[in-house]
Amino acid sequence: MILSWYVTRSYLLRFFALLCGLVLFLQMLDLLATADAVLDGGGEPFGVLAKYIFLRLPSIIETVAPLAGLLGALTALVVLARNSEIVAMRAAGRSVLSLVGGLVGTGFLLALALFFFSNSVVVRFNAQLEDWKSAGYTPKDQVLYDDETWLIEGSNIIRIGQVLRKGTILNGIRVFRETDTAIYGEVINIRLAIWESGSWKVFEAERIKGSQLNMLVPSAPISWDTNLQPKDFNKLANPPSQLTLDELEHYVNEFALGTRPDYYYNTWLQRKISGPMVLALMPLLAAVAAFAHHREGSAVMVVLYGITLGFIFIITDNLMLALGQFGALPSFLAAWLPLALFVTIGLWIVLKLEDSNI
Repeated sequence: MILSWYVTRSYLLRFFALLCGLVLFLQMLDLLATADAVLDGGGEPFGVLAKYIFLRLPSIIETVAPLAGLLGALTALVVLARNSEIVAMRAAGRSVLSLVGGLVGTGFLLALALFFFSNSVVVRFNAQLEDWKSAGYTPKDQVLYDDETWLIEGSNIIRIGQVLRKGTILNGIRVFRETDTAIYGEVINIRLAIWESGSWKVFEAERIKGSQLNMLVPSAPISWDTNLQPKDFNKLANPPSQLTLDELEHYVNEFALGTRPDYYYNTWLQRKISGPMVLALMPLLAAVAAFAHHREGSAVMVVLYGITLGFIFIITDNLMLALGQFGALPSFLAAWLPLALFVTIGLWIVLKLEDSNI
């Protein structure tokens, strides 16, 4: 128990130290790259820069946490090996598997913390930052998305020209409706829609049926019957990486809503869970590099081997994610296959090292 706590403590101290250092370094680089755009938005310079740093910080922490986990485990194991502490632990009867298992267990707890941090803090801060960026970093509380948004609701295809004021005002709406006689036998054009009293109030709406180009004037005013609310359009302006787990489940399970196919959102839904679990894998990769190459006597080479393994995993993970987003792989495999593959390979190497009495 004492030995396990000693190794865990060594790993955690290095993890948090490296995390702080990496976050500070990347935050400075990011601020240098975006400071001009932020200051051009107006406002008090120190205040707007401090606001940007505050909103950007959680995303940077989420990004560098796996790298800090890998480097923290590598440096901890290298220091223990150089001081012959691992040899002493092995002489005391501790197995390689038990040493690695303690680090992986600690990494799993850190992964759970990262998951809750990402799902609750990072998503909310990213949404605020994107809103502010879309408004040109101005102090005004108006968000404008100029890019056209296409989405599916049931059997209807909807195009939105502009989204303003957090989804409560929409410009340039075109609704393609399916009819009994044609796949899309009716098109409704709406110049402006405003969310009032729990429903959409439309202005300058017209209906076109079939292949006719002349507008058909209905006997009753045209209404937009939809289950979509302002929050849906506000979410659609953000990429899936900036949606919470519940929001992604909404796109996958509730109804056919989204700017992308179901498998795209399902892949990100699975990735939302599997992504933080990388923190539990990093100590295993570090242990493979440390125990497999510790006899070479070079701490630099051990760290280099470990970082190489980490980058190979990142490349594989991103490749699987891309295949899942395009529907070439099932969403579950795209999100979990890299993690399962490297865990299996890592455990196999550790068990081989255990048998060789390293």
